[in-house]
Amino acid sequence: MVKYHHCEKCKSIYDTEPWIGEVHIYNGTCPSCMEGDHEEIHISLENVEENLLDEHVKEQAEIIQNTHKHTRSSSLEIEKELLSNLEQKATDVLSGKGSINVLIKEIKDDLIDKAKERIEETFQSFDVNKIDAQKTVDYAESILSYLNEYKDFIDSVVKAIEIKPKLKIKTALDKVLKESMANLPKDVAKDVLLDRKALLKTISEKAGKWYNIYSDTKDPFELIKEMGLHPFNEIQKKLNTLPFYNSAN
Repeated sequence: MVKYHHCEKCKSIYDTEPWIGEVHIYNGTCPSCMEGDHEEIHISLENVEENLLDEHVKEQAEIIQNTHKHTRSSSLEIEKELLSNLEQKATDVLSGKGSINVLIKEIKDDLIDKAKERIEETFQSFDVNKIDAQKTVDYAESILSYLNEYKDFIDSVVKAIEIKPKLKIKTALDKVLKESMANLPKDVAKDVLLDRKALLKTISEKAGKWYNIYSDTKDPFELIKEMGLHPFNEIQKKLNTLPFYNSAN
């Protein structure tokens, strides 16, 4: 006689042994069902691992996104602070407490270039406001092209007034222009010389225009200071109109 070992899952016989009488027991698992169990466990573990990996990837993506937002927000605050302090920085430079070249680079790198990036992020390519924003930044950038030479010109006007306190500012402007033109190096290429003359003429014209704006100022040195600050204030005023730098935001 035989004892039959049946699989408790599929009821098939997976083993026999000699026995007194015929006996059927259902208390084991056949190799096929055992292999199936292993596959189910393996698939379940894979699903758990995939879910954990998906959660990890999602968490990392959120961390990166939040870090990026925080970084951009912090950068924006730094740019706004620089913009709001631009007049004071310019005042320090005009009074000899800082470098005009350093300030120009700071404006270029941390305001002008950053503003260009933010325009691309803020406006769609077909947005008409994007064109106005780009014109605003281009205008501010154009001022940078003569800021260094303009400061030299204003410094020369200050020296002329210090030497002759009774000298009228308008006369001092003309005097500095003539002397600057006369002192231009002659041993340079003709086109270079013409470019320098054109730049001096532009600076002189702007100085004269801004003199007219502040000509009611009684103190000559205060008047010259206002003239020196004017281009920096123009940059500040223009960039403040951009939506991401607007103080209302």
